[in-house]
Amino acid sequence: MKSCGPCNLCCKVLHVESLTKPPGRWCRHTAAGAGCGIHGAHPTDCRAFACGWLQWPELGEAWRPSTAGFLIRSEPSQGRICIDVDSDRPNAWRAAAYYGTIKGWSAQVRERIGCVLVYVGAQCTVVFPEEDIDIGDLAGDDELVVGYLKGRTWRRPLVRRLLRGEIADEWRGARIEEGV
Repeated sequence: MKSCGPCNLCCKVLHVESLTKPPGRWCRHTAAGAGCGIHGAHPTDCRAFACGWLQWPELGEAWRPSTAGFLIRSEPSQGRICIDVDSDRPNAWRAAAYYGTIKGWSAQVRERIGCVLVYVGAQCTVVFPEEDIDIGDLAGDDELVVGYLKGRTWRRPLVRRLLRGEIADEWRGARIEEGV
């Protein structure tokens, strides 16, 4: 069975509202080499976090967050796989050992069942099988719609940011020609 061991990357990359800790900064309760200094009394939002590496048996030791430079979390109610990247290693998720698998996960957008989001701090990239679309900083109350614009013989990746139900921003990927 997997355990966190020496890994405590979640204490850096995640936003912890109850501690007013922004993403990308070490938690003030992190003890160097020892993990959480208040473990057992740590906040509910920390206790509720579920690390994908711990949960997904198919992810080997190379995917341990402290090794990979990012952690994976699932937002099943949103149909999302989220990757939170250490700001000291912002391209770690693009390394050959991981990128192909991440691109494979992104194929779920074609079936309209989910998407993959990569965060480096508040900076968000939406991963499509065909391309990655950088959408800039994403606020907690922003809603994303991820999918494709489709014509008779083409499709194009599409990301919309909604604020209070209205389109605030829109990003379109390259047009992909398909058979008729």
